[in-house]
Amino acid sequence: MPVRGQSWALDDIPEGYVHVFGAYELTADEIARFKAAFAPGAADEAAAPEHVFAVWSRMVWEETKDWPILAKLSQDALRWLTPAKAGDVLQVRMECIAKEPVNDERGILIAKHEVLNQRGDLVLTLITRTSLKRKV
Repeated sequence: MPVRGQSWALDDIPEGYVHVFGAYELTADEIARFKAAFAPGAADEAAAPEHVFAVWSRMVWEETKDWPILAKLSQDALRWLTPAKAGDVLQVRMECIAKEPVNDERGILIAKHEVLNQRGDLVLTLITRTSLKRKV
């Protein structure tokens, strides 16, 4: 199984593999700035769903920037389940649910992502499809 610093080629990731990463703390100031810029009508104290999606996107980018990614193909089945609030620390649980080899050089990783808070509550779930290099 791949670990930080080793290969994340499609062939190295077994179906069913779970990778947990990230520890992003939401602050009240950050939530207020995001809402003022992107969700001005939102009045409650929870982070806007788009804010949680942006945090997830950043955590995934940070974690996968050294992976042999060829293209990010889709993000589907987004579900926001629990509001995220100031003080929540978010992490990502990514599970490889399927792989589709395309040819000898590339394939598609289908992954289920769950964003959880420090209590283990599901905040956001989605499915991604990413084109990765295969071992040559």
